[in-house]
Amino acid sequence: MGILIDTHAHLDATEFDSDREEVLARAQAAGVRVVVSCGQDESSSRATLALAARFAGLAPAVGVHPHCAKDAGDLAWLPELLRDARVIAAGEMGLDYHYDFAPRETQREVFAAQLRLAAAHGLPAIVHCREALDDALAIAAALGSQAPRAVFHCFTGSIAEGERILAAGDTYLGIGGAVTFAKADTLREAVRRLPLERLVLETDCPFMTPAPHRGKRNEPAYVARVCQAVAEVRGVSPDEIAAVTTANALALFPKLNAFSKA
Repeated sequence: MGILIDTHAHLDATEFDSDREEVLARAQAAGVRVVVSCGQDESSSRATLALAARFAGLAPAVGVHPHCAKDAGDLAWLPELLRDARVIAAGEMGLDYHYDFAPRETQREVFAAQLRLAAAHGLPAIVHCREALDDALAIAAALGSQAPRAVFHCFTGSIAEGERILAAGDTYLGIGGAVTFAKADTLREAVRRLPLERLVLETDCPFMTPAPHRGKRNEPAYVARVCQAVAEVRGVSPDEIAAVTTANALALFPKLNAFSKA
């Protein structure tokens, strides 16, 4: 299998505190050249930047997750972090109407503000969207040609939903462990039929652990299992999926080109 990129992880999570270095070593051994680690609020964004200073293969993204939107404040800290040369994207940001941990109007305001900041800093956006596709697409559409390039991470939807996202602009779909789940036939059909050149691979670790590791902590090395599953669905070799999705990740996140050549 060729070089892989895990386009969405949370390596600042406490689940990695005891063996973070070993986790990243296993990722490298599995062919994962770069791991994009995403902040979820100010403290986790700053923690991710600190990790990037320690680990060469960790590419940081900074932002506010919709679960944290009610405590986002005026986001005065975010432009400073977005100007950091190491930061490759803004996010994780978006809308989550499944849990509604923050009021929906607040989620929409914080999401829109972050999209504008991403655009202003010339960075792509990492979007979390759960049961909120209409509003997420409307907020992005309101920016018109100023909308940043974006990935809708942890995509678990149908062909029709994927087509709506891809038609919305310079957008990609993040495919993770859910593609291995027993009841994910709708997602597998979408992965089979949607354009491969708009798909990237991710783990969302420590969450969304793929089969056969369900019930255990997820980690970046398991993106190789996601690659294998996508290859099986599409009837091609894992090497082909690795090559195309890595090229897609480099197009989505141009700053990763420096990491991939390191």
